[in-house]
Amino acid sequence: MSRSTDMTGRVSPESPERESSAMSALVLEAPGVVRERRIPVAPPSSGNCLIRISRIGLCGTDLGFYDGSSNYLHDGLKSFPFVFGHEWCGRIVETGSGVVGFDVGQRVSGHNFRPCGNCPACGRGDLRYCPGRSEIGVLGQAQGAAADYLEAPADTLVRIPDSLGDDVAALLEPASAALHAVRRLAVTGADRVAVLGAGTLGVVAAQLCRALGARVDVFDPQPEPRELAAELGFPVSVPENAEADRYSAVIEASGSVAAARSAPVLCAPGARMAQLGTPHHSVDGFPVADLVIKNVTMHAVLSGIGCWEELITFVESGLVRLDPLVDSAFSRSEVGAAFQRLASSGRRRPKILIRMS
Repeated sequence: MSRSTDMTGRVSPESPERESSAMSALVLEAPGVVRERRIPVAPPSSGNCLIRISRIGLCGTDLGFYDGSSNYLHDGLKSFPFVFGHEWCGRIVETGSGVVGFDVGQRVSGHNFRPCGNCPACGRGDLRYCPGRSEIGVLGQAQGAAADYLEAPADTLVRIPDSLGDDVAALLEPASAALHAVRRLAVTGADRVAVLGAGTLGVVAAQLCRALGARVDVFDPQPEPRELAAELGFPVSVPENAEADRYSAVIEASGSVAAARSAPVLCAPGARMAQLGTPHHSVDGFPVADLVIKNVTMHAVLSGIGCWEELITFVESGLVRLDPLVDSAFSRSEVGAAFQRLASSGRRRPKILIRMS
């Protein structure tokens, strides 16, 4: 059957891309329980695109939902059951009326914030600060990407060039947050940068800083992440070997309590610091006095909205490599094994992917 479109350019429901009003989705129903369920799917509303999902990436946030440890669950910001997944890529199969700049067949990814559109923050265009926002697969009721299809506003999307494969495209969401951190610190070739944590965020941040000419040292307590950072050409060591008062820029990218405590200590007088990782608990013993005495500027980093196009330029040029971050990819029928692999220790490469199509 050939594809047909209506007068708005939207693919008609009878097209082979979406033949019914229901789709298959991976629903997280309770800690450790994921089932494939049929849920509704409809043509995209005005300004939105319907995307056939190809890959999703799993991260620590997803693992916190899977094992029940997530603060989002404990604080009542998310509840079972829900479709998880917030790192994704796919291909547009339908466009709603008013969509400009995107066409059926294009590969896309995009950020996951769904602001209310009515508050003062939204009026200023400060989407990160919308108090009523949802984040797909994470916060609020917005459906996650672990499904056949995802409906997304066109203004949240970015086109994926043919030079980037689906596995790499699914990693752009976390990588964009690392670029946000680097830009907040205004890293230049004059900087000496310490990156704490050699997971996804840390390794991407380190590559970005190096691409900007900075000298970069990477620290991680585990040997396997250190091996990955060394493979990518960085000086690596354990955190205990990091020198105090040495670095003009420090990026805490692990979210560990120990790393958060040590980051201010590594800052030289007048340094800038970015808290890119998210600790899951309060950080007792955080050395505020070090920040004050050394006049450190500290940035807390949320999301990579606004950084995607620049990030893709870095990745296309080869200055940032995302493919070495992928440990393994599982089919959607192997979702339990994917989470088990995500939870396992001793992985040299941090990212687990699920092939949705």
